[in-house]
Amino acid sequence: MKFTRRKEGTINSYPKKVAVALTRDSSRLEWFLRLIVITVAGILLFWGWKLDVASKGFKVGSPSPRDYYVLSDVVYVDEAVTEQLREDQASRVLGVIVHDVSLLPIVKTVLEEIDKSSTLLYFPKGLADILSTMPAQKREGILSITRDLGLRLIVFNDNINDGNDLKLDLWRYLSDTDLSIADQNIVYQILSYLLELAVKVDAEATSLVREFYRSGIDPIERLLQPGALLVRKGDVITPEIAEILKSQGYLEEHFPWMQFLLSLFIVFLWTFLHRYTELREWRETSARKMTYFVSLLLFAWILQFGMARVNHFCSGLGILPIVGLSYMTMPFISAMYLGLSGGLLGVMLSSSNSFTYLYAMLPVVLITVLAHALFKDKPTTRGKALLRILMVGLGAMALWFVFMGVFYNVPTAKEALIILIAIFLLSGAFLLLLPLFEGIFDVVSPIRLMELTHPSNPLLKRLQIEAPGTYHHVMTVSTLAEAAAERIGANALLVRGGAYYHDIGKLKRPQYFIENQIEGENVHDTLSPSISALVILSHVQDGVNLAKEYGLPSAMIDFITEHHGTTCLSYFYNRAKEREEYVERDQYCYPGPKPRSKETALLMLADSTEAAVRALGSSVLNVPALNDAIRQVIEVKKREGQLDEVNLTMRDLNDIQQAFVKTLMSMYHTRQIKERK
Repeated sequence: MKFTRRKEGTINSYPKKVAVALTRDSSRLEWFLRLIVITVAGILLFWGWKLDVASKGFKVGSPSPRDYYVLSDVVYVDEAVTEQLREDQASRVLGVIVHDVSLLPIVKTVLEEIDKSSTLLYFPKGLADILSTMPAQKREGILSITRDLGLRLIVFNDNINDGNDLKLDLWRYLSDTDLSIADQNIVYQILSYLLELAVKVDAEATSLVREFYRSGIDPIERLLQPGALLVRKGDVITPEIAEILKSQGYLEEHFPWMQFLLSLFIVFLWTFLHRYTELREWRETSARKMTYFVSLLLFAWILQFGMARVNHFCSGLGILPIVGLSYMTMPFISAMYLGLSGGLLGVMLSSSNSFTYLYAMLPVVLITVLAHALFKDKPTTRGKALLRILMVGLGAMALWFVFMGVFYNVPTAKEALIILIAIFLLSGAFLLLLPLFEGIFDVVSPIRLMELTHPSNPLLKRLQIEAPGTYHHVMTVSTLAEAAAERIGANALLVRGGAYYHDIGKLKRPQYFIENQIEGENVHDTLSPSISALVILSHVQDGVNLAKEYGLPSAMIDFITEHHGTTCLSYFYNRAKEREEYVERDQYCYPGPKPRSKETALLMLADSTEAAVRALGSSVLNVPALNDAIRQVIEVKKREGQLDEVNLTMRDLNDIQQAFVKTLMSMYHTRQIKERK
């Protein structure tokens, strides 16, 4: 692959030396750039983790390294409160009281035979001693009441739910008797003892009932809104809090190897996608353009990484100046591909919080879409370019605010101010970086092309003064080529610039070219065909040398080297054959290369058409004759294979022909070229 360059020692000469060394094998360069992309991606991922997680990541059971805030609505179960309410509900169940059916016959027998002396053996010793020492009549009265109450309340009572309630019932019944308080207490002690034999607390049933009451308490849910403090610095991170933190995208202290490797794998796959897009044709045009694309990508990632450190949601804004640069210097498909896919990858690499990906990716999409619309008609002045990029940034910010207000929460005034300042700074950076990137990577923007085509340009002024015929010729060719470019959708401004400079090599020997010769004088009449051909052919290399001397971009040099392709000077070749037996045809042909873009092909056709029409002169008096002349020029170029490396369709060639005819009609006026009726 051949490279052209500016004067040695300029800022753009050093990257070119590296590019020349690498592009001896285009595959080697591609893999080298791929390695750089993956390396930078890995560095950004690791450094982001180092800054955001290693020193600030949380660890379960350890104090929080910083304050953590809620990023999105989160509903969580307050386990502590829920458990407390369930315990309170379960504690209300003191125990489940059940009849011991196996002991009821014994209790019944004891009550029925309570007046027998042998029954006293069932009672505790202290209680038995009191009864045995009591007068017989009094004892019989007490035991009679005991028997009646016991049978009624214990043996034949099917509604015993709580032993404590039953004891209260005993006191109420006893208070209605004529017994003294002391005697009532004796009856109570006897029946309480028997009650404990007949009724007991069932531990298993109690547990089941308590669990039932616990399950009746639904989990207590808490709603945390964005901006709420989740955990303070220094508070211990509990497992529950850790789960919420992870759901919000916060990372634990350990290095996320899986996320790291997956991100690198995605980047690696992305580096192959250009093979399946229209971007391929542009990227493979030259190594410098491929390097330029990768440099823009990496610069975007670095900007996004820096913006993410200011505010996670701002990382998407880092793509703003790069989108502007790409739309100003690259084809639209390539610019959109870089802005959209490259910007989304940049968000992934610049933010360690996966939750913010969606909200940070939205500005990337908005910026790319708005730029695609606003830069459709590329600005040709720096003021217009700055205004467009500001419109893109502010428009994206407004739409982003609406989205955040609907689905998240409206950014605070402080955040809005930060974003606004960032947009103005990034827009200014775009304007400052544009000429720098044009110089380093040898790309051209419409602004640069307008500067190059201004009549005050030193080279154009020289052409006006030193070769006025050539200047008139390039103006005519420019008009033809630009009209055709607009017709087929090529870069008309680039064609104009290329047309202005394609013949600057004639400045070295202007008198040797017919358009600069005084009528009746032709210096070639006194020269041999080989010398004449050498002078004519050398204007291409002379033009290249002059372009380098004046620092013209390689896009202009392409027009100089390709506008003749590999065509031959048939006139001088035939004259030489008449004089010599053997003539090397290659000595009478331009070295090329053939046109490799639609723009340089248009210039070739326009240049040949202008020369053909000028040579025919007054013989071209009508549109059919003009059509025939232009068609013949196109057919000759096709037959010679000069258009083989350009993707021009038959429809394109027909449109080019029609554009040439229409333009020439307006240039030579309808009084000279008329439609046949």
